Amino acid sequence: MKRMLYVCLLLMLVTASGCMEMIGPEQKTLGGGNVVDTAKGPLTPVDYSQYGKPPIPVRLLLLIPDEFSHYTYMSTYNGRQIKNMLGQEAENELRTALRVEFESVEVWPVRSETKAIEMLSPSDPYNSEIRNYDYVAIPEFIHVESSVNDAKYSFGVDFWTRFYSKDESSITIKGHGETMTGKYAASTPEKSARLTVQYAVSAILDGIEKKRGAFVHSDF
Repeated sequence: MKRMLYVCLLLMLVTASGCMEMIGPEQKTLGGGNVVDTAKGPLTPVDYSQYGKPPIPVRLLLLIPDEFSHYTYMSTYNGRQIKNMLGQEAENELRTALRVEFESVEVWPVRSETKAIEMLSPSDPYNSEIRNYDYVAIPEFIHVESSVNDAKYSFGVDFWTRFYSKDESSITIKGHGETMTGKYAASTPEKSARLTVQYAVSAILDGIEKKRGAFVHSDF
């Protein structure tokens, strides 16, 4: 009888431990632009639909330089090399997020950031088309890092987006995202990196919301 009671208690402890590992605490702070998950549970994708209520009534042209869209980052976890296609992830997220935030968004790929800046000049052949938009946005990665400590994989991304208006003024908004996933978490380092990019894009939208008046009232 005692042996059966011991087995039952052991099963209860194992079950409880498994539930704690799958659920785990989760922290999100949208206002600060940083979203940190303790990684005992599944990481949660960002829902951009909370933004753009209503969409900012401007026409935006998003220029994506090749060095941004092709940006990759190599990291190592448990002896395995991980190739993170951050540029591709960030481009996809920006396309989705900015179309929620602004009333009209078009996207053009450009061969370099230098060329994107040149297109803003009145002497550039593309400038006449550029003038059809209220703002031109150009994103750029600033800093990416990862680390492993006590079997936990941390990932951080910083990039900014500069918004250039017709009156030659500009607004620069920086986005920061970070995640942490543990060895026994339901998430993977690859998913953690993707969600870190989403969190950084969400921080960009936070910054746009805080400067909404500047976008609406600029002299176009």
